Amino acid sequence: MGKKNTGLGMEAFYTRERANEGVVIPLYTPDGTKTEHWLRIRGVDSDAFREAEANSKRDAFRVASIEDAVERAKAIQDAKLDLIAALVISWSFEKECTPENIKEFFRQAPQIADAVDQIASKRALFFEKRSSSSVSTLKRSSGSTRSQKDPSKPSEKA
Repeated sequence: MGKKNTGLGMEAFYTRERANEGVVIPLYTPDGTKTEHWLRIRGVDSDAFREAEANSKRDAFRVASIEDAVERAKAIQDAKLDLIAALVISWSFEKECTPENIKEFFRQAPQIADAVDQIASKRALFFEKRSSSSVSTLKRSSGSTRSQKDPSKPSEKA
């Protein structure tokens, strides 16, 4: 096979920087009603997610060794929430955006945890050139729209 010169440098394949910056996803209620709330999430190629994933893999043996099936299932669910929570950078809620608060939100709103998990895995969102850092394709799968606050500069507390 011959070497083709496409004019693309290695940088054309980089996703890490954009994955670390994150994208804003609007939130909708379970019935599809727009809200002013949003989350800024990282991509799966972000440093924080990769670290959380490595920690989860290291902890897998401990979880697998839990004899009680109910306790093991709870530990597996908690580990999954840890991974998804690691994707959240900030949000529009008044409550502080801490890992514990994010996990509690996801426990009570699993449809949003699922949407975050799916969106963060779409590398194209963190790869392609785009005019906005907002994702507007969540309608019924998550639950909101942009806040009156500027979601391109969300604070940790939001």
